[in-house]
Amino acid sequence: MTSGRPIPRWALRIAGLSACVAVAAAALAQPVAAPFPVGKPVSMYLGFEPGGGNDQIMRLIARNIGRHLPGSPNVIPRNMPGAGGRRLAGHLYNSAPRDGTELAMISRGVTTDPLLVDPMLNFSVQDLTWLGAPTSTTDTCVVWHAAKVQSIADLKTNEMVVAGSGNEAAQLRILRQLVGARIRSVVGYPGAPAMNLAMERGEADGRCSLSWESMKASMADWVAARKIKPIVQFAMERHPELKDVPAIMEFATTELDRAALRIILLPTVFGFPFAAPPQLLPEVRTTLRTAFERMLEDPQFNEEARKMKFDTRPVAGADLERAARAAYASSAEAIARARALIAPN
Repeated sequence: MTSGRPIPRWALRIAGLSACVAVAAAALAQPVAAPFPVGKPVSMYLGFEPGGGNDQIMRLIARNIGRHLPGSPNVIPRNMPGAGGRRLAGHLYNSAPRDGTELAMISRGVTTDPLLVDPMLNFSVQDLTWLGAPTSTTDTCVVWHAAKVQSIADLKTNEMVVAGSGNEAAQLRILRQLVGARIRSVVGYPGAPAMNLAMERGEADGRCSLSWESMKASMADWVAARKIKPIVQFAMERHPELKDVPAIMEFATTELDRAALRIILLPTVFGFPFAAPPQLLPEVRTTLRTAFERMLEDPQFNEEARKMKFDTRPVAGADLERAARAAYASSAEAIARARALIAPN
C-alpha cells in the first residue's frame, strides 16, 4: 500500500479538460465517412494554378462526371496550388469530407514522394480512394526549337536550362546520373503558362516533367509547328507516337537500375489520376468509381476530349490502387537505388 498527498481538485479538472481536448482534436483530425449527399455540389480540385494542360483535363472531367453521379450534382472546378501538388494531396487525405463531395486530380509526381522523397509526408498514396485515370502518361523533356540542345546527345556538351516548378527535379537528377547530362532548372514559375513563356522568350531552353498527352492538348499549335521537340521520354518503352525519342529505360544498364526505374516511373502509370479521400463507405467508393468509368464511355465526354486532342487510354481505379501497393512493396535494394537516382547531389 502506498501513501501520498491527495491530488488537488484543480489538477483533476486540468487533466479532465486535457483529455477532452485530446479526444476532440482526434475527432477533428479524422473526418467521418458518410453517405453521398444527393443534390449537394461537388468540388473538383487541381494542385496547380489555372491554365496549362493539367487544368484543362481537370475541367474536362469536372464538366462531365456530374451527369453520372447520383442527382447529377453541379461539379465546381477549383485550384489549390502549393508544394508541387503535395498541399492538395495532404488536404484530400486529412481534411476533405469523406462523403464524395471533394474529389481531386492528384499530381502524378507526388505518387512516389512518400516512398522516395519524404516518408513523413502527411498522406498515404496507397490509402487514397483512386477513381481512375483517363489515360496513363509519357513524361518528356522538351526543348525550344531555337535552343542549343536538340537531342539527348547534346546534353553531354551543352547545358540545358529548364523552366520548372520543382516537380521536374527527380528527372533532371536521373538524366545527370544515367546519361551524364548537363542540365539544371530555374524554379519559381507559378504555372505552365509562365514556364511556356520563359521558353518563348529564351529565358529557358525547355521543360521537363511535361507529358506528351498534356502537350498535345494544351500546346497543339507548338507541336504542329515543331516549336517544341521531345528529346527523352520517361517511360518503360517508347510511345508509338514518339518512336524516334529514346526512353529513359534504355539508359539503365543493370537489373537493379531497371527495378529502380520501375518504381520511379510509377507516376506514368497513374497519368492524370483522380482520387477521393481515404476510408470512404464502400458504397460511396463504388458510386464514384462507377461514375468515373461511365463518364469515360460517355459520347459527350469523348467528343470534348477529341476536340481537345486528348487521347484517352483509361486506367481503372482498382488498377491504380494495385500499382501503388506493388510499388510500395518493392525490395529494399530497389527502393534504395531509386532514392539514390533522384537524390540531390
